[in-house]
Amino acid sequence: METQMNEINKKCMEIIKSLNLSPRIVTHEPILNYETAAKVDEELGLTGTETKTLFLKSKAGNYYLFITLATERMDSKLLKSLLGEKVNMVSGDEMIELTTMQPGCMTPFGLKEGLIKSIVVDPKIYNEEKLILAFGSETMSMEILPEELKKLIESLYEDIIPLN
Repeated sequence: METQMNEINKKCMEIIKSLNLSPRIVTHEPILNYETAAKVDEELGLTGTETKTLFLKSKAGNYYLFITLATERMDSKLLKSLLGEKVNMVSGDEMIELTTMQPGCMTPFGLKEGLIKSIVVDPKIYNEEKLILAFGSETMSMEILPEELKKLIESLYEDIIPLN
């Protein structure tokens, strides 16, 4: 399946190359839900664990990311205690406007410089053999080793908060 790379995909590729990482990057039918993701994973032989990156906003207008396993739920009280302010999911329209990414396709990299104040990382993701992340659009994903994802996140964010 041939897909035109968007600006976010290109930015993601540049970051990966600059860090000398070697994830498996795949193109596929649009994924906007976990059912399609599971089908695509099987079709393409992706064996990693699905992750999700949630795009969050505080009343003060600060933006945050929360990356965890797809099966985990967001604990608003825990996030508030870690971030020092209450956060909610960014609306789909605002997400598209700020990132050009569709809801459900958020990725922790390729974003506009200075947009994200902090990223909260669920340490459970680092216990997996491989991880699957959106790659900046609904038609691209990447399968990456946890240590490579850690290197990627650490290269992009100064304020990384582990979820306890």
